[in-house]
Amino acid sequence: MQMKHGMYGLVLGLVFSATTWAEEAPKVGCAAKLDAISEQLTQAKAAGNKHKVAGLEKAYNEVSTHCDDDSLYAERLAKVEELEEKLTERQNELAEAIEEGKSMDKISKKRAKVAEAEAELAEARAELTH
Repeated sequence: MQMKHGMYGLVLGLVFSATTWAEEAPKVGCAAKLDAISEQLTQAKAAGNKHKVAGLEKAYNEVSTHCDDDSLYAERLAKVEELEEKLTERQNELAEAIEEGKSMDKISKKRAKVAEAEAELAEARAELTH
């Protein structure tokens, strides 16, 4: 009899640990996008922002109807490639400004644009994996 209860305990333990592990696994692609919208929707409802709730409900329905992981990944990859090109352009502009001996003010502005492009690219790369 004790063996029977021991097996039930083992099975229940495995089920609970598997459930916990599954909940901890990060969602990616469309599932992650739906979770993000759902979280924003909860916050908008709590804040009583009816216009934002309506917009987020529409977005949620659109994503759940039309999103597929392959096309989402392709879109995100295209964005990364576009931002890589933008960063290269900004770096070239900075190098040119330095080479031409532009004022420190103009060089500082070019450096800020490079930093901004780097930040945008880092964000896009992070989205690529989510």
